[in-house]
Amino acid sequence: MTITWKNELPLPMARPRYYDYQYLRAGDLSQALDYLLARQNLAARLLLPRGVVTGLGLTPTGSDVTVGQGVAIDGDGLVIVLPDNTRKTLPGDGSWYVVIRYHEYLSDPRDEGGVAADTRWTEEGRIELSAGLPTDPAHAIVLGRVTRAGGTVTVQSTGRVVAGLRVPVGAIVPSVGSGAQSGITFPPDPGGGSGDEAYIRYWAQSGESTVLRIANNNDADDIIAFTQGGADRLRIGGSMLHLGSLEGAVVGSGQVVSALGFWGPGIQHAQLSFRAGRGFELVDRSADGPALGYTEGSKPYADLAVRELRAATLRGRGGLSLTAEGNFALRATGGVTVVRDANGNGDLAVQGGLSAQGLSVAGDLYMPNWSSINGGTRLHINGPERLHLLNTAGVWVGYGGGTGADTGCLWVEKRGHFGGDVRMNGSVIVGPSTPPIASWSGGGLSTFDLFASAAIYVGANESSGYPVTLYANGTIRGKSKQFAIDHPLDAPDATERRQLIHAALEGPENGVYYRGEGRLRGGTAEVRLPDYFEALTRAEGRTVTLTPVFEDDEPVSPLAASRVRDGGFRVRTVDGAPAEHSFYWQVYAVRADLEPLAVEVPVPR
Repeated sequence: MTITWKNELPLPMARPRYYDYQYLRAGDLSQALDYLLARQNLAARLLLPRGVVTGLGLTPTGSDVTVGQGVAIDGDGLVIVLPDNTRKTLPGDGSWYVVIRYHEYLSDPRDEGGVAADTRWTEEGRIELSAGLPTDPAHAIVLGRVTRAGGTVTVQSTGRVVAGLRVPVGAIVPSVGSGAQSGITFPPDPGGGSGDEAYIRYWAQSGESTVLRIANNNDADDIIAFTQGGADRLRIGGSMLHLGSLEGAVVGSGQVVSALGFWGPGIQHAQLSFRAGRGFELVDRSADGPALGYTEGSKPYADLAVRELRAATLRGRGGLSLTAEGNFALRATGGVTVVRDANGNGDLAVQGGLSAQGLSVAGDLYMPNWSSINGGTRLHINGPERLHLLNTAGVWVGYGGGTGADTGCLWVEKRGHFGGDVRMNGSVIVGPSTPPIASWSGGGLSTFDLFASAAIYVGANESSGYPVTLYANGTIRGKSKQFAIDHPLDAPDATERRQLIHAALEGPENGVYYRGEGRLRGGTAEVRLPDYFEALTRAEGRTVTLTPVFEDDEPVSPLAASRVRDGGFRVRTVDGAPAEHSFYWQVYAVRADLEPLAVEVPVPR
């Protein structure tokens, strides 16, 4: 690799060594100067990316534009200096990019000792106009865009490139300490006031206890802001900590605008959210993780444990659950009343004692110490909404001590019209992310995964048999194995589309086949099968089918094949003719990883 320092010139790696009585030539001095300039430009290129360092502003001047004095650095690390304000004449109405580039030229000619030559290299910043962005941005630094229309000139900062500090490797390591000469300090009083300061400092407070201080000082309304997604999400100002969508994000009613996320990897994630127009929500985010993007009521509520809670009014939207590891007590000088609505109508009233004709619970009912719920002859749980059975150890449907044939079974049915009957089967939906039951279905099971340790039977019933059976050993039995594919002659956007129904070939063996094309060379050929063929198939029962192929009425010969051994077989002409034509081949074999297929078996009863 060659390291360059400017204009694609290689970096000089040697400098002159001077000693007494040495004859110096122009090349010696030029090499010394190039060595020093190369190091200077390389250092500037490493520390400062290309762009304007200071000045070089654009100002309309009559029908022209003036570029202010200033300094820039190009992509080679060359320092470009414009020592004086320079007026640039615009060629007419239109728009141009104003660029500055490094330029050097020979000057100051002399004639000494009969030799005439220029004696100086003069450097300058050269101002140019470009209709489009320059094709060599490493050497042409854009200062802005100027437009002239009817003699009126306007300037914009479009495309302007500004230089800054760059650290290509390693890290920025400021000094440690709490004083003004430590850490990172910003220029004071940027707004023209007095005493404004901002800094980042890090120091040891005592022993190994350290302090990292981020400060924006002097006025109470000075702000420290953390911005993400186009808006301030966390801000310190006015002696307060603000959370939400600040400075630039419009908030709608019902939107979650701020939240605190609590992480417990492997255990639980929770989130305390503030929803505009609704209030605070403490939700369980264990299934995904804290984030603002969730709809109201889509997340389960998380637990809130407090040592003491005093409230004039306590409301639970959608339900209120109170759980205690010890005794739970409600104490009030006027008694405790559980009501169903705002009018005070309820079934359970406690006024120093217990008096109840019934129990009505509009929210959640927790029974941590109950071993069973007995319903006498029947147990009915009725309600206008879906019934939820939630338990950390799951829900068990099993034997309950009865003697009937249906003991331990789960029956699901749904009332409605289905054909000529008023009773139709219900549906069982398992899991939070399952496909919906089709509207034409009389009932079904919808779940993400289905596991069976023995077999799955599909079809009529035990007496008439099951047309389709899926066994746990990988066997599938059925009268016909069909599949549907899109009709190739129907356009994707056709109003009426068709399907092709194809069926699989059948035979009394677990067979596999391979096919391909070969070509005779001097009347013979060799065909190699996949490298796994011998391990997959049985040695016995292998067959080969050959079909000669001709082109342009060329002569063909009858063919014969050898037995398939060692993953291949040979082909030759029957009459020994040195034919050179192609042929198709097909090999059938029986899988060796399965037992021979039992062809004639009794119908299971």
